[in-house]
Amino acid sequence: MTTPVKRITMSKPFCALAGVGPYALAKAGEVYEDMAVRGRRLVSRMSREAAQEFEETAHELEDLSRSARQAQEREKETVGQTAGRTRATTTTRG
Repeated sequence: MTTPVKRITMSKPFCALAGVGPYALAKAGEVYEDMAVRGRRLVSRMSREAAQEFEETAHELEDLSRSARQAQEREKETVGQTAGRTRATTTTRG
């Protein structure tokens, strides 16, 4: 059993792989760090864009709400003026 193991450990492919191990591990660490940095940038950018979109939507909703309130107030004024005229007309007839 020791002879096949010794033969494998002394082979050129094994030595090449053994030498590449630390390099591959270091390279994997670099790739991981690069991906982590890219991921953080992406999340940051998407968060910033989402916040801007949320703010724009909030402003649009605020404008719609203001317009709806103004329309309701104008409608109340119009109904009040019409009702006042009707009463005045009714009282003058009677």
